[in-house]
Amino acid sequence: MERKSCSSLILCSIILVIMALVGYIHFKKELKEFDKVDKEVKEIQDEVGKLNSAKEEKDKEVKACKDSVAVLSNDVAAMEKEKSDMEGNFGGEKTKWSEEMNGFKQKLQNQSPVCAFVNVTAEVLKRESTLKDLCPQIQVAV
Repeated sequence: MERKSCSSLILCSIILVIMALVGYIHFKKELKEFDKVDKEVKEIQDEVGKLNSAKEEKDKEVKACKDSVAVLSNDVAAMEKEKSDMEGNFGGEKTKWSEEMNGFKQKLQNQSPVCAFVNVTAEVLKRESTLKDLCPQIQVAV
């Protein structure tokens, strides 16, 4: 019987050693996979770090662009106000000058009573051509 109990003990010992080896191999395999995952995580973290720094640079550029747009918008608004003011002033001046021009045209069209008494020779009319503009109905004396 001693032999059977000794063989059983050896068999149990062998089974335990095999199970321990299988567990150890499995543990080492999992450990290598953990190392692989840790390496991938580190690579991804490095990549994320690079992307974050690039993002920060782009954020700074975007902020600078937005600030520039704000300044340009203020400049455009100021110029549009100045343009509007100038157009308003021009409109007022144009109306004033148009009224004055219309007044002058009206005066030119109205014949002066003096023109009825003007007798001019053809020679004087040639020298003073503006006389015909001032008195369109002028009579040339023969």
